[in-house]
Amino acid sequence: MEFFLNYPLDNALSRIVAEKILEQILNGELKPGDKIVEGAYAEMFSTSRSPIREAIYMLATEGLLERIPRKGAFVKGYTLSEIQDLLDIRNNIELLSAKRIHEPHKKKDLLAELKSMLRDMEKCTNQTQYVQLNYAYHYTIIKFSESSVLEGVYSKISFPLLRIQGIHFSQAETIEKSKEEHRKIYEYLKANQMDEFIELLRHHTENVIFNVSKTLF
Repeated sequence: MEFFLNYPLDNALSRIVAEKILEQILNGELKPGDKIVEGAYAEMFSTSRSPIREAIYMLATEGLLERIPRKGAFVKGYTLSEIQDLLDIRNNIELLSAKRIHEPHKKKDLLAELKSMLRDMEKCTNQTQYVQLNYAYHYTIIKFSESSVLEGVYSKISFPLLRIQGIHFSQAETIEKSKEEHRKIYEYLKANQMDEFIELLRHHTENVIFNVSKTLF
């Protein structure tokens, strides 16, 4: 899954570098407070520091890095309150979307997308890839509402959500539980069982808040 595609970059290498740093943040190789060493990435990609700085700019714009004058760029950390706020926003967007979903069992194309992602999730053994699949799955749920506004708002918090989900899925058991709940979400939508679908969405987010809190605090 590719990100940063909305940035009008002349140098495609900047996007590749940004994807690499994002991957390192999601898999825990880079932790909150870690400094992004421009020289190390310039050497890794055999390039000057200019594409590295452009990548850092993108990641800072998306809220994953903090740039401190005369000190450099660092991986941003999140307080428990910020994490709760972000997940509450996600949950509220999803619940608002759910209220606008009508006859989801008739939306065959979107159901097919979810089913395809479920198959990919079942086979996935890479944490970073699972985090990205999880985001795509939830984004597809928003698409059921047929609201471009809700889709746009959801996409604006995509990178902080990826970071939080990276923490959440750092334990194997959370991935297995996630797979089970995603299967149920699909079945509820396919069967037009909206009350059960909405209740599971609430429970799904509460689990993330609990697990991230336990891991970080």
